[in-house]
Amino acid sequence: MREPEKTEPDGKRSTAGERRQDVIAAGIIEFATLGLHGASTVTIAERAGISQPYVLRLFGTKRALFLACLERVVEQIMARWQGALEAMDSGETPEIKLRALGTEYEGLVREVHGLRLVLQAFSSAEDTDIRRAVHQSLGMMAAWLAASTAAPPLAIQQFLAYGMMLTVAASIQAADVANDELWARMFVVIPIE
Repeated sequence: MREPEKTEPDGKRSTAGERRQDVIAAGIIEFATLGLHGASTVTIAERAGISQPYVLRLFGTKRALFLACLERVVEQIMARWQGALEAMDSGETPEIKLRALGTEYEGLVREVHGLRLVLQAFSSAEDTDIRRAVHQSLGMMAAWLAASTAAPPLAIQQFLAYGMMLTVAASIQAADVANDELWARMFVVIPIE
């Protein structure tokens, strides 16, 4: 049975592709909050405004949906990084390029769901498919950083370590207490006086 088309407030009907995007957006929130095994496709379907059987028809399995959500978050990070590089002079030094990418990543600290989903993927890496996806994503990001910035491996390693610290900071919402807590200022990289 085919899922009835969802009608938008403007009277247009959603396409299957648009509903797929709605499910991924809902999945990012649910998986970020409860992880692969704790998340419910029923709740994801409710968030997306469609039926749970239709979610499974779109993605096949909960794992496949989780992987699609992880892929979307990686794409969003990469798009922000690409935009940051495109906004600067291509002749900048590797250090300045990495600094600009770091500043862009700092902007994600308040967008907790995507970064928390990344941590959930790391936590679910006992699953072979998820581990493979994480390896591929990190490998692709590291290769892109090297090619796009011409930074040496040590600088990229430090950049990734900094990014991981910011990912943890986002997940635990350290920015919310950074004005009052020294440890939180350190995690969200606020200058310490």
